Amino acid sequence: MEADHPLKKWRLAHNLTPAEVGQKIGCTRLSVDRYESGRRRPKQPYLDRIVVMTDGEVTASDWLGKEAADVVAKRQASA
Repeated sequence: MEADHPLKKWRLAHNLTPAEVGQKIGCTRLSVDRYESGRRRPKQPYLDRIVVMTDGEVTASDWLGKEAADVVAKRQASA
């Protein structure tokens, strides 16, 4: 995972702490730290909240890679 994850860039640009982001999406500060460092990928409910919170600036492809995110999007569209 790259050093400056898009979630971290977004968070810093909006002057938020990891704890504040966690509160907005319903998880812990530690989880946000792990998402930003690439040690953990958010589960679907948190990922959805991150995408909404960031107005699409941070997407599933930031964790999954573009090809995998496209597969997920196609499966969700056909469900």
